[in-house]
Amino acid sequence: MIRVTLGGAFAALVASALLALVSTAVAAGERYAVIAPAAGSAFHEAVAAGCKARAAELGADCAFYAPGPNEPRSQGEIVAALVAEKIDGIAISPALISDVRPAAIAARAAGISVAAYDADLPEEARDGFVGTDARDFGRALGASLRRWRPDGGMYAVLTGDPGSRSLADRVSGVRDALGAGWREIPASPVVVASGEPREAAAALDRLLGEHAELDAVISVGAWPLLDETVWREVAKRHEDRLHRARVVLVVADALPVEKRLVRDGLAHVLVGQRPAEMGARLADMMAAKRARRPFSEIVYVGFDVFTRRDLLAAPE
Repeated sequence: MIRVTLGGAFAALVASALLALVSTAVAAGERYAVIAPAAGSAFHEAVAAGCKARAAELGADCAFYAPGPNEPRSQGEIVAALVAEKIDGIAISPALISDVRPAAIAARAAGISVAAYDADLPEEARDGFVGTDARDFGRALGASLRRWRPDGGMYAVLTGDPGSRSLADRVSGVRDALGAGWREIPASPVVVASGEPREAAAALDRLLGEHAELDAVISVGAWPLLDETVWREVAKRHEDRLHRARVVLVVADALPVEKRLVRDGLAHVLVGQRPAEMGARLADMMAAKRARRPFSEIVYVGFDVFTRRDLLAAPE
């Protein structure tokens, strides 16, 4: 009995070790890419860093691309170029579904693994999704506002690409959580389809300037706070309302630039995703797909809530 037990245990150990070696060998030398909606986002840079670190553990590499001043191509054009280069896996957070979807479908047809992150793609355009449960994330944003101002009031939502199912679910989650006592103004939601930080900050500036009745704004993306200089200029024009919390600003994500602004009283609540963890899970998903190993099609990571009090108590 002892010999049989040891033999079985040894066989299982050998099988496990061989599986690990095969998994690593399959990924060795593979090339993955993370494609952000736009350049200059600390959130997407953190996702890319998480992907690169995990890919290195697998013996692979993970590069980062983002449309911007040094990259004139759109996300769809970047995907098409990577397909021509025969890359092994692509992770993309779509800015515009209409731009990304055809290129992503073509990539999958060419045998390339495609994973969406943060904002989802239609199922036919990707193998899996890594991010937060969008509706729950929206509920967390709304619940944070209710805790700050339980008596309710007038609010508006700032969102991005109207074709993004993930963003639509976040907005629905906000409305779920607020419920009775809160009324959304007719001009809401305010859409910044590009997700560009300056445009988002300008849209929020106009919203605050034109609607004195607002008690709160919830941005379901980090966009308006991502350009610190621009947001500080905008916030100065609304300084009294922000510093006295006459209007409460709840914003998605909790990047270092956002935390600085909240510490300075220029926003009030952050509901932060975990971008580095997203990147690591993306690398795992792309490697598993390429190796034809089972993987979860939907992977949700958690999120964290920060107020100014939290950040002052635990400075970075």
